Amino acid sequence: MRRALASGADVSLAVSAAENHRISPLLWRALDAADALDELGADRAPLKGTADAFAMEALLLIPRAMQLAVGPLTAAELEPVVFKGPAVAARYPRPGLRPMEDIDLLLPRADHARALSALAAAGWTVVRAAEGEQYDTVLTHPEVPSLFLELHFGLETASQRVTALDPVTLWARRQPAVVAGAPTFVLPLEEELVVLAAHAGKPHHGFVRLVWIADIAMIVRAAESDGNPVDWERVRAVAVSTHCVTVVGAALAMARRAGVDAPTGLFPLPTRGWRGAAMRQLLSESWPLTHLELPGYQLNYALTDDRMQRLKILLVLRGSGYGIGGRVRRVAALPRRALSGAGSSD
Repeated sequence: MRRALASGADVSLAVSAAENHRISPLLWRALDAADALDELGADRAPLKGTADAFAMEALLLIPRAMQLAVGPLTAAELEPVVFKGPAVAARYPRPGLRPMEDIDLLLPRADHARALSALAAAGWTVVRAAEGEQYDTVLTHPEVPSLFLELHFGLETASQRVTALDPVTLWARRQPAVVAGAPTFVLPLEEELVVLAAHAGKPHHGFVRLVWIADIAMIVRAAESDGNPVDWERVRAVAVSTHCVTVVGAALAMARRAGVDAPTGLFPLPTRGWRGAAMRQLLSESWPLTHLELPGYQLNYALTDDRMQRLKILLVLRGSGYGIGGRVRRVAALPRRALSGAGSSD
């Protein structure tokens, strides 16, 4: 932080970017550790207010929200898995460093209706039902109006499915835990890392928030501190079985800047063609500020392991007539290369 400031870093831009990337409390903590809060100037009071608000929310609001969300489900003899949000925040060094706007719970589709009935009896109201391709129901509660509850039975819409992550399999591997004071269930560490990487890289997400990378770094460090370090071979096995090797590799490559020491050989990344070019942009240090310069379809294509799914992405582009001239010719030529036998590096 001191080196960045000494090199002329634009502090106001950093504050604005930190807000967009949901890492405002981390920026405040880092500047405080560097004894550089005075560098904030007029941004100091607003940034401190944001950090203090998230700390208060973590201490008071999140535990109550978890009690309201998980309590009715466990009372109905259901076993919800908490993923993202509160489950991740517990691995940060102190409360309030991980902002959140919702609580995500996973239950099998067969339990969805019964879970909604239990939640309705506890005061939750549906604000968006799981209709059409939606894979979750979103609810709100008058006691915690600033937090939404997302009750999942899936992770991706059918039309945007780019991984083989199976929610039923994930739920079946659940482990008991206490999250924000509520007895519940969580994913095993290695499955959690794969799911978080896939979430960060899914279509319409595309690693556009640094908080998702911070999550991975905090989880890995917390596991090491607890004497239960990540089994990277198992992460690799889970990633292979769910077509997530590239998206996990990209997430870990970004997380290495936050100190994560993960073996590169287990998660090879594309280096050639469209995929390689997209990966170089994604992994550049400027990505958090320049991500809009890379078309979403190209990033989706680069991060998708399954060749037939990559072909589907390209065929959709051709059908939509995306672009004109040379760009159309490039897209039209790509399916042959995608199926020509090139390995994961293409």
